[in-house]
Amino acid sequence: MRPALRLATLLLLATTLGEDARGAGPAFSVAAVLTDEEALDRPHDVELHGDLAFVPGKGGSIAAIDVSRRDRPEVVWHRRDPRALFDAETVLPLGDYLLLGTNDLISLDVRNPRSPRFAATVSDPARIRRINGLVRWGDRVFAACKHGWVVAFDVSRPELPSLAGSLNTRENGGLVSPHDLDRFGDYLVVVDPAGFGRRDVPGQVGLYRVADPSTHGPIPADAWELVGLVQSEELVGANRLQVRGSHAFVGASRSGAPGHTVVVALADPARPVQVAAIPFSDTRGPNGLAIAGDVLFLAGGRTVEAIDVSHPTKPAKLASYECPEAFRAGRDSAHDLVYRDGYLYVTGQNDQSFCVLRLESPRVRELAERKGAGIPAVGRGGASR
Repeated sequence: MRPALRLATLLLLATTLGEDARGAGPAFSVAAVLTDEEALDRPHDVELHGDLAFVPGKGGSIAAIDVSRRDRPEVVWHRRDPRALFDAETVLPLGDYLLLGTNDLISLDVRNPRSPRFAATVSDPARIRRINGLVRWGDRVFAACKHGWVVAFDVSRPELPSLAGSLNTRENGGLVSPHDLDRFGDYLVVVDPAGFGRRDVPGQVGLYRVADPSTHGPIPADAWELVGLVQSEELVGANRLQVRGSHAFVGASRSGAPGHTVVVALADPARPVQVAAIPFSDTRGPNGLAIAGDVLFLAGGRTVEAIDVSHPTKPAKLASYECPEAFRAGRDSAHDLVYRDGYLYVTGQNDQSFCVLRLESPRVRELAERKGAGIPAVGRGGASR
């Protein structure tokens, strides 16, 4: 066992911060915390693939974690290469393959998940850099690149993806730093954090038409166009996004001030409208966002939050849980998260950690596993998209 590896099961006492909205007791408890400074080098996103969690790290790492025993997650494979994998931030499972977003797009063969194989790399320094979000659309995967581009890849052969189109969003729509994206009909919904509050400008959510309105098939990148834009103070720091039905749910993490969870109505793509905004419970975040059933889960700082979104224009906070025992490195560690079967899997970016939280609230779990709510229990970039 490497000296840097630490696994601890933490039993926490109930606190008021951990209670659900009806005061029925702690909504979450910690099942396990896994720390590994090599395999989890500033862990960013997380996606589940069977009994494995794939976790990229901004310091240049990618890890496969066996989560079949939730109280004892185990790193079963990792690769750390601060040069080749620098700024690894997001992953997207595609069956037998896994896409990894860094300063390149990398395809990994995960048919033997305990010994993945690097299959292909797509590089284009001008257009492909700092990939922070991925979403699948048929044989296309779209990427949000933080230096100001949205890029499409052909993944009809996932072992050999290729560049299929790109758009400079700074010059086309004014989105300076796309951080995440999702699909809505013939459109991509893209978020821009506007410097996370370091610049005196509003955050933005834009809708780009990228498909033919008649055939709904892809159109050439030179025909992509911004059709709708919403800007607001609450959207400053907009860095995470997921679309459900005709609404976009946005996590906005503001530097030096509390962030917000924002709901944007998309029914008229030419006129998106902000319909709700809820302050996040921590002074940092939210940086991670996942919808399961009728619950929106968020993570940031040292806190995980659950919001009832069964009525999107009237979101209601169900629970907020601060966990300094799991997220020890200052107040900015909890990052991405994904939900499955009563558990949340959360990355601790500044703790080099991976945390498993048990959902204790029957009410929150009932809402999270509600059938027919529109989105199954997956994470930010899940293969269901």
